[in-house]
Amino acid sequence: MFSKIIKSITGGRRAASSPTPSPKTTMRWLDKFSGSSDYDRHHGVVEGLERFNGDVRGETWARLKALRLLENAGLPLQAGIVSQYLDSQDMPLSAKQSLWRECHLFWDQLTVAYLSLLKPVMAAIDEGRLDPWATEVAIKSLRYAALTMRWEYFRGERPRESAWQRLHKIYRTAEMAKLTHGKVEIEGRETNCDQEYARALLYDLANPHAYSLAESKLVMQILESIEVLPVPEHELERDRHTHTVDLSGVHGPKMITERWVPGNRLRYLTLQGVLEELCKRAAAAQSEEEKAICKHLCRGISRAGAHRDGPRRQRSGEVQAVFGMDAVIKVFAPYRGMVLKKETLALNDESREGLGLVMHEECSLQPGTLMAVSQEEGDSGWQLLSVRWQKEETDRCLLGTEFLSKHPRRVEVEWESDNAKKETEIALFLPLANTSRGAASNLLLPSASYVSGREVLLRDTSALYRLKLGEIVESHESWLRVAFDVLSRQAVEQAG
Repeated sequence: MFSKIIKSITGGRRAASSPTPSPKTTMRWLDKFSGSSDYDRHHGVVEGLERFNGDVRGETWARLKALRLLENAGLPLQAGIVSQYLDSQDMPLSAKQSLWRECHLFWDQLTVAYLSLLKPVMAAIDEGRLDPWATEVAIKSLRYAALTMRWEYFRGERPRESAWQRLHKIYRTAEMAKLTHGKVEIEGRETNCDQEYARALLYDLANPHAYSLAESKLVMQILESIEVLPVPEHELERDRHTHTVDLSGVHGPKMITERWVPGNRLRYLTLQGVLEELCKRAAAAQSEEEKAICKHLCRGISRAGAHRDGPRRQRSGEVQAVFGMDAVIKVFAPYRGMVLKKETLALNDESREGLGLVMHEECSLQPGTLMAVSQEEGDSGWQLLSVRWQKEETDRCLLGTEFLSKHPRRVEVEWESDNAKKETEIALFLPLANTSRGAASNLLLPSASYVSGREVLLRDTSALYRLKLGEIVESHESWLRVAFDVLSRQAVEQAG
């Protein structure tokens, strides 16, 4: 029942030629490093785990005892090195990289070690012999897989798709074996598979790239101690659930939308309890740092999951911005003597999908407001964005924006009206617009210029295109973004 899915998790590793581990040989191995420094002892434990994972033969219980010896010896040493890394602002880059590799290797090897025990434990369940250690093996497989992924965030990277697949498959295996609710005490606190899986999903939603290493230490402590964690559920309740996760997917949780389709491998979560607990912690915080982190976590998690294609990174500096359809068109179609009212906004963060901006005045922008920003001096380098959300704070307003195009071009669109007169309108061509919203390239048009199926001539700097306007991809107030089909193309010289 479980052998096929577990084989896909572990990659079907074969036994190597290293000696079969046992508790006695493991103790002798650890004794070799008894007089060494903490770093050397930690390195010895990692090497012992590599030897353990090199041979999967032997009795399961003997292997479990040997693994526990390595785990118990390594965890206190790992905690010290993790703390050293998170406090390493002034450390040389080469030393930081060495610490990162050492910590990551420990979590990864520990994950592989517990996964090697998951298959025989699940086989015992298939035969009707529920192993008393099955719950612990499942929980620790999930926990250490999540810690391996968490460590990758600290290097400014998102976990690989294969890492998400592994995490989802481990949880699915525990779910199939009905082990998700069984509790085990780990590091002085009771936990289960549901909670460890939820913590991994929550950490991804918390946008860990937005925090410095020093702040990440407090973030981890807060998320580890949250009591009201979401439980993945099979049935969707639209008035209660806020996020969903695909157990057959390669990403973390996503926000539920109106178009979401239920499925057998989808699990649904509500984050309301988490947000309420974070707000209470912010109010009762003993330090300003903890209060700020709790508020930041609450804001980040509440709006997370809408777009999961890339991380957001903290940024500094300023941008020039203009708002509204008329101002945006003027930016991309300037005329001599034109004067535009530009606003200066502070950068808060950035991702592949958009910019986080700060306005030091009251927000009066609605979601869907069109805007153009430039991070360069002068009137060049303009990018087209749309406001997606806003958040009022004590003395500022946060804006979340999405790129519609980083390289928009001004074009002229011409068509024949009902009275056979030619009409012309300035539009923006958006090459390679966000494919998640329906098309590879779009046109940005004033709403009054759009008729579905209308054939238009598009004049670019070097060519004349005949297009057929398609469906509306997005519309707000006076502008809309439409798909199109290219019917023909000819060079400007030939068209002349």
